[in-house]
Amino acid sequence: MRIETLLRQNAVRRGDSLAVIGDAGRLTWRELDRATDRLANALVAHGHREQERIALVLANDHRVVVAYHGLWKANLVTVGINPRLTAPEIRRILVHSGASALICDTPVAVEAAAGAPDIRRIITVGPVGAAAADVPVEDFAALLAAADPTPVPPTGSGTDLRSLRYTSGTTGKPKGCMATHEQQLASTANYLIEVEVPRTGPTWLSLPLSLGVGASFVTTTAYLGVPLLLRRRFDPAAFLDDIAEHQVVHTFLAPTMLVDLVAALPSLDVGKARSLKLIGYGGAAVSWDLIRALTDALDVGLYHAFGATEAGGFSALLTPEDHRRFLAAGATSIVPVGRPAAFADVVIVDGEGREVAPGEVGEMRIRSPAVFSGYWGQPDLTRTVLVDGWLRLGDLARRDEEGYIYLADRAQGVIRSGAQNVYAGEVEAVLQSCPGVRRAAVIGVPDERYGEAVKALVQRVPGSDLTEQQVLDHCAAQLSRYKRPREVEFVDELPVDDGGKIRRSELPGARGLVLLGAKKEAGR
Repeated sequence: MRIETLLRQNAVRRGDSLAVIGDAGRLTWRELDRATDRLANALVAHGHREQERIALVLANDHRVVVAYHGLWKANLVTVGINPRLTAPEIRRILVHSGASALICDTPVAVEAAAGAPDIRRIITVGPVGAAAADVPVEDFAALLAAADPTPVPPTGSGTDLRSLRYTSGTTGKPKGCMATHEQQLASTANYLIEVEVPRTGPTWLSLPLSLGVGASFVTTTAYLGVPLLLRRRFDPAAFLDDIAEHQVVHTFLAPTMLVDLVAALPSLDVGKARSLKLIGYGGAAVSWDLIRALTDALDVGLYHAFGATEAGGFSALLTPEDHRRFLAAGATSIVPVGRPAAFADVVIVDGEGREVAPGEVGEMRIRSPAVFSGYWGQPDLTRTVLVDGWLRLGDLARRDEEGYIYLADRAQGVIRSGAQNVYAGEVEAVLQSCPGVRRAAVIGVPDERYGEAVKALVQRVPGSDLTEQQVLDHCAAQLSRYKRPREVEFVDELPVDDGGKIRRSELPGARGLVLLGAKKEAGR
């Protein structure tokens, strides 16, 4: 089975019901089905062949959903790219993926395409200013209006690639995580078996659809046959207004959004949130202080979802029932990531691969039908994380006697800032290119709102008078805002091994997991 099958079924079963609501428009399931037929036909007519990669650099909008489903109908592979990235960051992904077309709503993406040799067409959403582009440029709306409206016959199979999701690694090079239709549908089933998402109203989302968790709700809402209400940013007051106006029943928020919501609720009319029944969250470690403050203010169920791009979705879930149980027992400190999802195996092992006893910390390994197929064009790297059917990312965790999993620390070199992964190697590669830098490392430091922020440790070239501002300016030109160091500390030496690699555990200020929403200790 393929994801677009869900869309076709909804067009028949609930054709006049809303499918997607955005700032610039809304579509019923029938209208969405027809628009995606037009997009698929247009791309095929332009010579795009099955399994070619098509890049999307789009802010949340109803047209993003059209793009996803339209590409899948043509058996094309989506390459979702965060619109917050800089032109060099976008260009690296375009080049690595070999994307043949770009659908975008930002001039930065057009600039990036100029250095991507495989791009042969740009499709713009709204006024982008692509006059300087060196390939044909078409307007998204005009393309659909002129396209063949004939329904696209089913093509491909569930084992075909549906997406490449990009991360970066310890080297700073992009990694495209390959995922099939069957893997995404398995992930969706894994999630909905464990969490009962209401079907009586829309799911509200401001997480970018370019991110894996955001894009997963394109499939989830199609699976449930409910509207997806998309916003480009999270504002607590506007969020409550949307709930009241559209009778929103479910949302998934980044931990930073939970922090902002809890801080704002005392000054807002919480009566507007009466229809809201369920809030999901995930992405960074949070405290029970934050969860308790939220449930004291709103009468909602909560669930926590743990996963990774490579895991293909949620591998462990802390259900609403789990939340009620922990809160009733007066839980403190860190919220567990949950217990393994219905069709996921999660084990905690020692250095010899033996499962550790409850309470002991070890490496977490995941096995599930949703786990990705590997890294695009990087078979050697794939073999380091997919071993004997298990996904091994290096995350450290422990499990209690009842099977609840607690994250102890993330894989080396990953800083969690809000809902975004910042990979140390990517930032360090940029720092190393700065004139006057001999060696550099980055660490995560506590941040009241984001959990962690990036700090650079820089060893200057002897005799260099490099300043902090020069380092920050250099990073600003090449890194998106959430990846940039907030501060720079100049050091005399950095710990390295015999091969010249940074020994991260020995870095000044290196620390374990940081909790969002924990109460500050007295005197601090």
